[in-house]
Amino acid sequence: MKLSHKAKKNFEEDNQFYIDLGKKIRAARKTKVNEFTGKETIVTQTRVAEVLKSTFQQVGKYEKGENRIPLINLIKISRFLKKPLSYFVEDYQESDVIADDFNNAFKIELEKLQESK
Repeated sequence: MKLSHKAKKNFEEDNQFYIDLGKKIRAARKTKVNEFTGKETIVTQTRVAEVLKSTFQQVGKYEKGENRIPLINLIKISRFLKKPLSYFVEDYQESDVIADDFNNAFKIELEKLQESK
């Protein structure tokens, strides 16, 4: 199936989101701080995979952005690494702007439709 230019752009933007999310997961995994000693430790992909009941290969694919991570797995990772969910998506606050643009475009199209009646 061949994608249109617009579909390709959306697909690439979605992929970039998952690539960036994977980088955040990797960074969080590498900076877990022990509550008692205050020392930083590196949590292995294998340990994260155990929490997800998955494989370290799958965690690696999440981190590279090759596979999309289900929300429930992101929540589990967030809890395990003691990071708020907002940590993983804080760079994507422009999503609100995109939603506003969509809503405005929808209103304009709806008004045009109503005027044509």
